[in-house]
Amino acid sequence: MANNTQNIKTEIIHGVENVIDAELRCFFANKRIDTCMNYTRPSLAIEIEPIKKAFLHAKSRGVRLRYITEITNSNISYCKELMGMVNELRHLDGIKANFMISEKEYLAPVILYEEGKIASQIIHSNVKEVVEQQQYIFDTFWVKSIPAEQKIKEIEEGIIHYATRAIENPDEILKEISRLIASSNKLDICLNSGGMQYSYNHFFDITKKLLDQQKEGKHKGIRYVTNIEHDSLQLTRLYLDHGIQIKHVKNLPPVSFGISDKEIALTIEKMDGGKLVQSLLISNEPVYVKHFTSIFEELWKNGIDSADRIKEIEQGIEPEFLEVINDHEKVSQIVVDLSKSAKREALLLLPSSKGMIRMDRLRGIDYLVNASQNGATINIICPLSEENSDIVKKISQKAPNIRILNGNNHSSGMLIVDNTKFLKVEIRKPNSEIFSEAIGFAIYSNSRHSVDSFKSFFELLWNERKLNEELNRADEMQKEFINIAAHELRTPIQPILGLSEVLHDKIKDTKQIELIDAIIRNAKRLQRLTEDILDVSKIESQSLDLNKQQFNLNDVISNVVQDYPKQIENGNNSNSNVKLSYKPEDKLVVVEADKARIVQVISNLLSNAVKFTKVKGCTITITIEKKQNQEIIVKIKDTGTGIDPEILPRLFSKFASKSYQGTGLGLYISKSIVEAHGGRMWAENNDNNNNNHGAKGATFYFTLPTINRQQDVKAVDHQ
Repeated sequence: MANNTQNIKTEIIHGVENVIDAELRCFFANKRIDTCMNYTRPSLAIEIEPIKKAFLHAKSRGVRLRYITEITNSNISYCKELMGMVNELRHLDGIKANFMISEKEYLAPVILYEEGKIASQIIHSNVKEVVEQQQYIFDTFWVKSIPAEQKIKEIEEGIIHYATRAIENPDEILKEISRLIASSNKLDICLNSGGMQYSYNHFFDITKKLLDQQKEGKHKGIRYVTNIEHDSLQLTRLYLDHGIQIKHVKNLPPVSFGISDKEIALTIEKMDGGKLVQSLLISNEPVYVKHFTSIFEELWKNGIDSADRIKEIEQGIEPEFLEVINDHEKVSQIVVDLSKSAKREALLLLPSSKGMIRMDRLRGIDYLVNASQNGATINIICPLSEENSDIVKKISQKAPNIRILNGNNHSSGMLIVDNTKFLKVEIRKPNSEIFSEAIGFAIYSNSRHSVDSFKSFFELLWNERKLNEELNRADEMQKEFINIAAHELRTPIQPILGLSEVLHDKIKDTKQIELIDAIIRNAKRLQRLTEDILDVSKIESQSLDLNKQQFNLNDVISNVVQDYPKQIENGNNSNSNVKLSYKPEDKLVVVEADKARIVQVISNLLSNAVKFTKVKGCTITITIEKKQNQEIIVKIKDTGTGIDPEILPRLFSKFASKSYQGTGLGLYISKSIVEAHGGRMWAENNDNNNNNHGAKGATFYFTLPTINRQQDVKAVDHQ
């Protein structure tokens, strides 16, 4: 046991001959050998005779041999021969690992990237945990790899294989970028100024050939987005003179990249002064190409034309900037400076009524007032309330040309000045009256595209609020007119009805009585319409008062039902045989509600049922159901024509009617009354199978909260 323990170890074996001996011992001492090598190693297995013989001898003895490598154009012939020496050969893109693993040994040559040479050092271990871990790694690679036959076929038939590779050899990086440029049909490049110098140092000759091809119509051209500064003007002009399109972007992404029509190469290195790139990611996978193409197009769309940027630099014009600022005091100062600087126009969106208070404390309001007095156009959108009314009054007195519209609460505020700069500020503590305490981060920019975008947003919001105010004024005028008209109609209706009824009692002539009846009938109809209009006005102004009292709902419904047969008889002749049925199951159903309003609801629903129940022998049934949650449901069911499907979704809306009779206000009023009591109202068409004469009919429901009998019930009015 002691000897076995001493033999378990991990060691480094030195010398080429010792390395070969260690590998040969592995072949002769094990029944399974898994090998993982990079693309430079298959040639050694073929050209170094002892290793080749070891593979062949092991296979003849039944040793299971698996081999993973990267199959390329340069090693494809070796891989084909190697396929006959092992049980299975597989390909894995970009594999860098180099090791052999058996059931009890692990060998890892230390390769110094000398192609075609055996490693002079090798790591050997028979530690169980090391062997098991490396076996797991091999099995992971094996699952991800593809059969050698498939890869060889792809190479020989020119089949595109999508892959993403990381390259860390500077010379190989230069070769790959040169290949990508030379094979491109179009080329879009995003580089900083150092990257431009790197590109010029190593790829300008290839680039000029592409530009010659472009002139012949054989290439779609080259576009650059970069950061044009003083130190890159000369190189920029050189590129422009050769026909390369260039745009300036101040805030470039953290990666530099180039995209052809089928490949993407990118690096995170800055390449200051044209420094060599040490690491590069290159891919032909469509998802990456598409992704970075979209990034480039967005940069190109928002970029500044190189001629404009060069003009800015030469004439000392302020360059475009976009800053995200977390310094609250700095943001406060920017608000003050912007307000002071307004000469032609200032657009201010305040997030809340306190936002105006905060702005006033910064003296920003005073500066905008001064700007308005000097001819600037000042537009302000702000929620208006009692707490900022004094400031609004001050503005209107000192600068009547400043226009202020009432706005909604927002999570951020905005200031745009002279169409050149904008500031957008996030609000963290909306209730604070100190600007620096209320705000979070801010975005400050003079980017023309950004300024135009935010100005368009402000103008859309301004027009929406302006239209909303005009609609509110029109709505108020309409409501006021309807209210006045309804009250004015109410005044003459009562004497018309009173005098008509007096005449009715005195006149004996039948034809004259019929004329008086027509006057009375239409006056009552006009009276109902007037009352409905007034009710709607109260509902919409939320001034519908309820005079609640406790009463027995059964008694109220019974009284309404007793009054209705006469109405049915005096109505349409086709309704003369309609039966109205109400049989309460419970004698005492006490509710606390406005009795007159509940009578109005029941009357409206019965009138509606009578109007649409035209078939002789049909019925209207009223029932009450008490629920365990102390809620009662009143159902009014008829066997009439039912509810028109077109009307059903908006049944309880104003003016929802297809009938030649009525205004469509009754159901809207009824539902509003029920909801004011804390109840609900709905309706549905009946099932034909449950109705007489095949009539469909409809059922209307409304609920009211009831009073538990066990509670102390006040004196109940049974009348």
